Order: sequence, then C-alpha cells, then structure tokens
Amino acid sequence: MEDVDPGIDEIKATLHRACQSPLYKARLCNVKIKDFDDFHKLPLTTREDLQSVDIHGTRAVPLERVCHYGETSGTSGKANSTWLTTADFTRNAQAIAARHPDVFSAGRILLNRFPFMAAPAHLIQLMAQQGAGVSIPAGNINWDVPFPRALDLARRTGAHVLAGFPFEPIILAELARAQGLDPARDLALDTFFLGGSPLPKVLQQRIEKVWGARVIELYGSTETMLLGTSCLQRSLHLESSQAYVEILKINSDNPASEGEIGRLIVTTLSIEGSPLIRFDTGDRVRRLAPCGCGDPRQSIVVMGREGDEIEIDGHQRYPYEIIEAAAAAANALESSIFFTVVLPDRLLIRIESEKEDKSHAYAAIKRYLGGMNVEIECADRGLILDTETLSRSPSVYKPVLISDWRAEMGRQILSIDQGMIEWPSLSFAEGRSWLNRTIRRSLRSRRLRREI
Repeated sequence: MEDVDPGIDEIKATLHRACQSPLYKARLCNVKIKDFDDFHKLPLTTREDLQSVDIHGTRAVPLERVCHYGETSGTSGKANSTWLTTADFTRNAQAIAARHPDVFSAGRILLNRFPFMAAPAHLIQLMAQQGAGVSIPAGNINWDVPFPRALDLARRTGAHVLAGFPFEPIILAELARAQGLDPARDLALDTFFLGGSPLPKVLQQRIEKVWGARVIELYGSTETMLLGTSCLQRSLHLESSQAYVEILKINSDNPASEGEIGRLIVTTLSIEGSPLIRFDTGDRVRRLAPCGCGDPRQSIVVMGREGDEIEIDGHQRYPYEIIEAAAAAANALESSIFFTVVLPDRLLIRIESEKEDKSHAYAAIKRYLGGMNVEIECADRGLILDTETLSRSPSVYKPVLISDWRAEMGRQILSIDQGMIEWPSLSFAEGRSWLNRTIRRSLRSRRLRREI
C-alpha cells in the first residue's frame, strides 16, 4: 500500500465536505485556505463543540446516504454523535486489509469479538464480505456469546484471527487452561487484532508468549474511525490515507518534538458522513522516532486521555504506563492476571501468582514507574479473574484494569471480573465458593479503607 501524505487539495476537499454540516457551516463556511500554514490557523474542534450541537450537528450528508449511527460519551458524559456512509466503512475496511493481507484474506476465519455498537465490529464484517476472510459475529458485550462460548467457537471453527479488546486473549487463555487446554497447542489462533484500550508492548509480548500468536494493535475512535495499526515491530503507525494528524504540545499549539507527549489533533480525510476539522481527540500520545520496519508513516504510543493521568506523591503517570508496569510485574511472576488499585499514597498492584519472591516484579516496576510508591500483592487463583463466575455470567462488559479509589464517585473494585459482569444465579456449591471469595475481598477492602 503506497504511503502518501495528504496534499493541500485533499485538505481543501475535506474542509468543503465538513462545511455541509451545521457544526462547520456556522464556523468555517467563509474560510479560504491556500496552504498548510492557513490550515493550521483554523480553530480546533473540541469535544465540547461536538456536544454543543444537536444529534445531527456533525452530519454532512442527507440521511438517505447514511448507513450507520454511532455515539460515544465525552468527559462530561454527553454523547458525541457520528453518522457514517457505506463509503466511509469501505475505505476503512480496504485500508486495514491492504495493510495486513497476510492476516485478512480469503479462507481465514475471523472471530469478531468487538461489540457491535462500535465501528470495528462492522469493519471486520465488511472485510469478510469483501473477500478478506470468514467472520464469526460474536460481540463480547451481549447475552449470546459469553467468553466460554467464544472459546468454544474459536476451537470448533479453527479460527485464525481474534478481533476484540486487548484483555480478551488473557481471559480466553485462563478459560482454556481451566478446561485443560493449552492455548498455543489446542487452538488455531495465530493473530490477535486488538484495540479499545492501552496495549503496551510488554502486554503484547505476554499474549504472544501464551498463545504463540502475533498481536496487531488497532487505534481509532468513534468520531474519527481508523487512525492506525501496528507493524511487525509492534510500532503503531498512523494511517495517513485516512486522516491528517497533528501532534501538538500539551500547553501550546506548536508541534511536539520526537519523544515528547502531545495532544493528538485529527482531520478526517476519508469520512463523508461526519467529517471533522482539526479535532482535538483528547488523547495524549508520544511521537516516536522513525520505525526500524521501514514504514515512513509516523509511529506513536497512545498514553491515555486528557484528565486520566494518575499522580501520587509528585509522580504522574498515564494509564498506558500503569498498565505497562503492572503487566511487566505480572510477567516477572509468570502471570498474565493483574489489577491496579489507586490509593492516596500508593499504587496497589494485585497479581494472581503463587510466587513468593517478588524482587523481580519490583525491579520491573521500578524500570517503568521510577520512584512512584508501589505495593505488589500476590493473590490466589480466581481472586482477580474469577473464570468460574465469568463462565456463567449472561452479560459481560469492557474490562477495566485500574480502579481509582480516591475518586468520590465511581466503584471501588479489586478484581477484573467485578467490573465486567452482572451476577448470575448460582448453585449452592458455586454460591459457597463465590461467597468465600467475596468475604476475602471485602476484608481486604475494609483494611484498605481503614488505611485511607
């Protein structure tokens, strides 16, 4: 696939499309640009701007041309609306398939675990319909395909690719082991196509080790659609055919330097339904040096969202860095299961492991988090990811790996499954086992609350 940066004519065409929407008709309809200097002087579009217009405010085409509606919540909780056409999906699907022809091709079976309210689920379906594989629609946030059925589908169909959230392979691996299966030996999965939350390289490496499979990172958003995928060296490259991207300094509108964390600003080139001009995504990214794979496109690390930074005792870290450190500590203890609790004076990283020597885990933490105060707690199997109850839950949600106990609002949880499931009906034996785990968690929570 040829890599060509967009020219000013492409930017002008995008600006013209955007001015057909109520949002931009009022703001940019009389604006003329000659070059990129003029373009970079245009005002940024914020999430508040998207929320200030009604549900049709970003729609730039007649409803007769729209095939998909999507929405996401901004930091205020108000929804951002997106309207997409068939052509919008087609361009994204073709870009992904062209980047990874060895992964998405005829005869390859794709277990599609993305939730179907999100666009990636529909992109996987469309790629299959265009000849890039056989898709199994098995979105993970529904009643029909809980994790055990997803594992069974992968095993019985001989699925080659699993598309879904980053922690999906970890959960399925634990379920496989609980059934006496070896993930790498007993299943045919050779590629994980993962997106939706931070995916540090150390977590990618752990998944690849457990499954003997490759991990590809997918990056985008409901508002912008596809923004990039990763290469064989695990670098996330921005998709220049789909979006014009600027990385600006946190506190100014100057470009961020290589290695610096900045604000990601996106102008959507391939979207005609709800095009966006210089949209401040709210994402914080680090601009990387040219990748050794030879791909000339900009590569980045997505650190997290604005306002998601965690500060303890003068040390500030993004969610990406917290998950990266926790995954590295878990890996040092030969585990894939971890969960981080943010307390007023420290991070509590809980890891399912029987190892008593934590020295290697603490060394791993120090490499990633420096002098931040961290406590590592080893927990028995099932206390951080309860596969038994998870197997019976009729409704599963997007996994969370960090719980901030300092927040006035929000849930104080200690395990992955607590944040994922609705409690099912249990037999007496199952209920007794669940009650035992619940009591132990409650006692630990009480001790932590007393400390706070």
